[in-house]
Formats: sequence, structure tokens, C-alpha cells
Amino acid sequence: MSKYKVYDKVPWHYPEGKNCPSLSAAKIHLKSIMNWLKNKNLLSDEGLEIYNIGVDADFAITSSMLTKKGNEIMQKGYSNWLKMIDYNQPVDLSYWESIFD
Repeated sequence: MSKYKVYDKVPWHYPEGKNCPSLSAAKIHLKSIMNWLKNKNLLSDEGLEIYNIGVDADFAITSSMLTKKGNEIMQKGYSNWLKMIDYNQPVDLSYWESIFD
């Protein structure tokens, strides 16, 4: 049996998170990373299906939504990327490009 991991959830940013001013601010960060993952072909079939539904107030990014490489990249960098989030600035995905190989 494989390990199921939750990388992030909208509610962890808003209303539970610190410094996140709104639900839309929380959702834009998760939408951005999902767009990046899709563009890099790192979403599993389940992830693509969920991507097409969209990010709502209960949305979560989980290991089952990602390919093997997608999980490797998320495990390598997601906690660092979270520390860089500034809800008052546009989403910066350059960090992901720097660790994508």
C-alpha cells in the first residue's frame, strides 16, 4: 500500500493560515502551481480530472494527483516554496523552474 500525502489545501491558507487576506488569494496560489504542474506533464489522470474541475474552497493537492516525477518535485521543493509565498505579490513560479530537471 502506498503512502498518500496531502501537500497543500486551500483552507490551510484561508481561513486557517496566517497573513492570507482572502479565499481568492489562497486559491490563486494553488491554481498557479496546478497550472505549472499541468504544463510540465506532472499530473496523473486523477490530477488532470481534478484540474479540469477547478480550485474551490476545499481544494487540496495530493500525491495521487501527481505522476512519480511530480511527487518527487513536490517533495523536494513544496515546503520551501510555501515559505516564499507573499499574498500581496503576483505568484512567482521561478523557484519551480530552478528545481525542475
